[in-house]
This record gives sequence, structure tokens and C-alpha cells, in this order.
Amino acid sequence: STMGNGTAAIDVRFAQGSDAQLDLQAVNGAINLARGDLPPSVHPLAQIMGNAINEVADYALQLPVSVPPAQAQRAVLADVVPALRALPGVQLVDVYGAGDEALWVQPDLAAMHRYKISVTALVEALKAQVLLTPGGYLSAGHQDVFIEVRNLPVTASQIEAIPVPGPEGPIPLSALARVVRSAVPTLNAVLLDGRPALAMTVFKQPGASTVPVTRAVAAALAETLPALPPGVRWVRTYNQGHLVGAVGKDLGTNLIAGGILAIAVLIWALGGSWDTLILGLSIPLSLLMGVAALYAAGQSLDLMTLGALTVAVGLLADDAIIVLESIYHRWEQGDEHWTGIARGVKDIAGPDITGTLTTVSVFVPLLFVGGIAGLFFIPFALAMMLSLLASLLVSLTFIPLSLGFIKTRHSVKPAPGARALDRLRGLNEKVFELVLRRPGKALAVCIGLFLASLAALAVVPVNFLPLPNEGVLLESFTLPPGSSLTDTQAAVAAITSRLRADPAVDHVLARVGSPSSSAYTEPAYAGEITIPLKPGVNFNSLDQIGARLLEAGRMTGVQAAVGTPTLERVGESLSGLPQPFVLDIFGSRIAVLRRLSEEFSTALRKVPSLTSIFNNNAYPVSQIRLEPDAGALAAYGLTPGDLQRQVEPLINGVVAARVPDGNVPLDLYVRLADASQKSLADLGRLPIRTSGWTPLGQLARLSLAVTPNQLLHIGGARALEILAIPTGPLGSVISAARAELSKVALP
Repeated sequence: STMGNGTAAIDVRFAQGSDAQLDLQAVNGAINLARGDLPPSVHPLAQIMGNAINEVADYALQLPVSVPPAQAQRAVLADVVPALRALPGVQLVDVYGAGDEALWVQPDLAAMHRYKISVTALVEALKAQVLLTPGGYLSAGHQDVFIEVRNLPVTASQIEAIPVPGPEGPIPLSALARVVRSAVPTLNAVLLDGRPALAMTVFKQPGASTVPVTRAVAAALAETLPALPPGVRWVRTYNQGHLVGAVGKDLGTNLIAGGILAIAVLIWALGGSWDTLILGLSIPLSLLMGVAALYAAGQSLDLMTLGALTVAVGLLADDAIIVLESIYHRWEQGDEHWTGIARGVKDIAGPDITGTLTTVSVFVPLLFVGGIAGLFFIPFALAMMLSLLASLLVSLTFIPLSLGFIKTRHSVKPAPGARALDRLRGLNEKVFELVLRRPGKALAVCIGLFLASLAALAVVPVNFLPLPNEGVLLESFTLPPGSSLTDTQAAVAAITSRLRADPAVDHVLARVGSPSSSAYTEPAYAGEITIPLKPGVNFNSLDQIGARLLEAGRMTGVQAAVGTPTLERVGESLSGLPQPFVLDIFGSRIAVLRRLSEEFSTALRKVPSLTSIFNNNAYPVSQIRLEPDAGALAAYGLTPGDLQRQVEPLINGVVAARVPDGNVPLDLYVRLADASQKSLADLGRLPIRTSGWTPLGQLARLSLAVTPNQLLHIGGARALEILAIPTGPLGSVISAARAELSKVALP
């Protein structure tokens, strides 16, 4: 679990092989059991960690100056989101960027003091006015008519007319507070090209096909656009369907090109006879049989299976060639037509089966890769294995039967590549004779090449995946913990301005913080910048563009890293972290953990292949502590709970009631208009209703304290984490890190 910045994130790991949906139901059941013990403002959200990879489309709603973000968000929630959720294959739609639109009741402390009415009385009066409940029924002739008791104030004037009980009689709420229709304050923001906007993310069902879902989402957004305020428009910032379509097109093209090249090589080596045609037909036949077997195994044609079939094209004709050559060898020995076919197949069947099974066995271990990684490796291994087994079946059935019924014979005309093959054969014999004459030196050369390969591997950068060709870059940023939302927005505005100056950039969508409705738990000093590139940009140079944009957006005090949305989703699905290198430090005392984390961070900076070392958890932040004075409260007959019930609506804000209003409910929200702008001294002067009025500073101790930015608990043990990004092979990086960390003295 991770706690800090007003959020708590809990990662729950289940036994290997358990059903993820049943596990999610169990977690939601536990949350429901605990919901009664949680504060009313807490709304837990549980999701499968691997669900991030199902985020298939991101959009930003560009707003004209005349349209408030909260109004636009309410329209999207009312008309667009239901249409998207109704689409086949859509799992979840999340909209954020503005606080929920509400009737915001802003208490007037002076008026409440004058009328001797506490904020709790105001909140209770609001709750009592919202009513929607059954009231029984009447029998009217042949019908039972049900009674509905309804009182749903949805306008500011209706709220202002609500009477609030006081010592001197009821007082209209308009005399005690100001009521405005506005957005509830939040610690997150969305900016498109530097201006306020809304963001929307769409998740598909785990088994749904990406491209049809993204196309249906785009069509639904176009159809529902007239229901939104005039002047708004959708800007697509991420489309996983584009990546899937582009890579699928490339793989399909490569698959066809590979097949054509394989057939061309057969014609070059064997000539343009009937046997070459038969061999050429064996390749697509093996592919089709492999695809059918994949379907029977519950797989589909995706990027991994298409990639495996593309790799396998060059191997599919091998079995057919050796069977064909064995049959021709029998015919050349004088066997009759069908007799030669039978004996040729019998001669080569054993070696043919053995060779194919040997190749297939190489991919068997990949079938046992578990977890999210298995989603990548198992389909690849199955596609390779099934296509190779299909080629074996084709070689032992289709090839001999085709030769038998066509009654073909070896062409006497030499093949176009006969002379070249003869020269290669002669060269191969010379090399073989040289190896036989000097076996020791030949073995030494092989060992030298092997060692040179290992040495080269040690200096090659290793990543889980390269930047994919998706036309979008993603920059993650973090300011010093504790930075205000205003400062973060100012930094993001400066970064956005620099990024937009790059000729390759089409739009810049920045998300600061994270909404409570999403699975993100980023604080107000962190977020992500999605950078869609212009259509004409060469997407194959994303590494160079990413490095250029990272340098352009570099700012003092801002930690940043550039990747792509798909890589980010894959990383979150695999480990829950964008960084593949994490150091956990366990201990019971926070001060000791902070000191060790700083020493370990210094040690890790000496490892050349580790970059972006981030000691986020131990970063000290300021916190205001409010500690009720039990003695002072008892003198007025109050408890700490009574004190909290008066302080919370004024400073933190509470939703007193939720009123049905069309498709989206409307909150009745209570909070001081300037709550976030008050100083520590202002908090101490906050009037609390006792027998009269008493300043908060006389009922509680208010002080500034320094605390770690975040606290982690792993398996129940307190811990801090240090994150880093490796730029070399993980094995050597970990070894180098262990060597440096061993120099730090532990208590």
C-alpha cells in the first residue's frame, strides 16, 4: 500500500493461475464491507492491474472560452458516455478535467455568527430538503396507484429559499450563504495546447478486438457531438487501433513479401517446373492450416501471432523440399511412379518429423510463461509451433499426393541458380576440408566468436520494447513533492509552449494530478503530457523525436521521461510501475528510512547504466496537523468528532446531498469560497459553535510538521522505494547496483 497526498493505493497480488475477474469481485466485496467505516467523501475504486493495456482510445474535448469546463463535462457524462458504454466491446469510459458541476453553498461566517447558526445546522437543513422516497399506494378503482414523495431543489433560487433552524427562528439560507452553480474544487487539471479542456479515456473488454472498438468509438463521438455545447470539438490524442492497424499492415505486407521471396528463391534454385509450383503452394497452405489451428486453440490474429507467422514463412518450405527431393531420389534410382513416392516418403518421414519436432521444442518453454508476460509470449509460441506442425503435415500429405497425380518429373533444363549453387557447394567443401585439417584452430575461432558475441551483448542497450510506431509520445513529469497545483500548471504551461514550437508536434495534452474517478493516484505535482505528432512526421524516428522533445521541455526541478502511451500501459500492466528498476528499503523508523534512502540514492548514481534515479517517497513535505484539545472541548461539552463535523464542511467541503437532475446527479456542496487560501493563523481564528463562538485555535493545536511524501507498506512492513531507469542489460545493471549498495552501512 502507498499513502500520501490525500490518496491511498493498495496492490493486492493473488496466487498464480487464479481467475482475475473472481479476484476483482472478492476485492470489491471487501471494499463494500468496509465502506460503512470510511468517511463519506472516500470513494474506493478497484481495477485489475493489467487493465491498463486495454486503454484503446484517448480524446480531448477542445472548449471555446465561452463554455465552462464543468458544463461541458456534465453534457459529456449525460449524453456521450452512455452512448459509448453501450458499444460492443467497451468496458469503461472515464471523463475528467473539471470538478463535478454542483450547487456550491458558500457559508458567510459573519452572517452565521450574527444569527448564531453553525455550519452543521446548515448542512442538516440541506439534507432534510432533498427527498425522493416511496409513500405507499392507493387503490383507485381497478388500479393500484403508488405515491412518490419528492422534493428536489435543482436551482440556486430554490436552495436560497431553504429555511435553516436557528435560536431565533428559521433563517433563509440566502441570508447565511451564497449559492452558485459551479464546479467542485479539485486538485487536478487538463490542458489542451495550454488551455483548459476535458479528457476522456476508453477501455475495451479484455477479449474485444481493438480496431472495431476504436472505430465504433470515433463514430459514436461524431454522432453525439450535436448534443454538446456549440463550438466544442473532439481531438483524438491516442488511438491504439492506429498502432494495431499500422503494425498489422506492416506485418501483413512483410508476410506476403516473405512468401513471394521464398517462392522466388525456390524458382531460382529449382527452376520453374511443376514441382516448384507445388512447393510454392505448400507455403500458403501451411499458413492457412496454422491460422485454423490457432483459432481452434482460442487465439486470434494479433500482433504477436502475425509476427510469428511472418518469421515462420522462411521455415515452412523446408519440410516440403526434403520430402520432394527424397521422392525424386527414388525415381532417379529407377522406382516406379507411386512406388517411388511411397519409398521416398518412408525414407525421409523419420528425419522430417524429428527435425520439425526439434525446432518446435525450442518454443515449448514459452508456453509456460505466466502472468501478463504470458499474453505476449504464449500466442507467439503457439503460432510458431502450429505453423511448423502444419508444414510437416503438408510435406507428408500434400507434396506426395500432388507429385503423384500431376505425374511430374525433374526438369532437365538447369535452374537459373544452378551455377551459383555449384560455386557455393564447392566453397562449402573447401571450408569443410580446412576445418578437418585444423580442428583445433576451427574450434578456437568458434569459441572466440561466441565470446565476442557475449561482449557485444554487454554494451547493447536493453529495453522491454522499443518505441512503437504509433505517432504519439508520452512525457511523464514530476515536480518536487508538495508543489502546489498552481505551480505545476505554470511549469506545464512553459513545457507546453516549448513543445508546441517543435515542427513535429500537432497537439499537447497535459494531465496534472489525477481524478478520483480513475485508477491513477498521481498527486497535483505530477502527471503526463500526451504529444500527438503531425500526420506527415516519420514515425520510425520516434527515438530521435522523443529525445529532442525531452530536451526542449527540460526544466530545473522537473523530473521527466519520454516514452509512448502503449509502452506506458504495458509497463503498468506488467509491474504497475513505468520504471523497470525499483529498490525497496524496509525499516520501522521513518527517520532511519529517509537517511538510508538518501545514501542509497547517492550510491546508485555511481552506476553508469542507471538514469532518472528518483527518491520520491522520502522527499520531505510540510503538513498542517490539527490535534483536538480534549480538555478544552470537554469544557464546552464537545468531542473531537463534533469539532471535525464543523471544520470539515468549512475547509475540506462536503456533499450535503445529491439531487437527481437528468442523466447526471447534481451535488449540493458546502465549503468556504476561500478555504484553500487561508493561512495557519486564519485557521486558528475559524469560529466554532460552542455555547457561543470559540476560535478553533482555542479548541485544537495547529502546527506545521515535516513528513515523508509517501509511506509504503509491503506485506505489512513499512518501506520506501527508489525508482530508476536502466539503460543496459538488467543482469549487469543489478550486479553493479548491488556492488555500490553493499558499501552503505546498514543499522
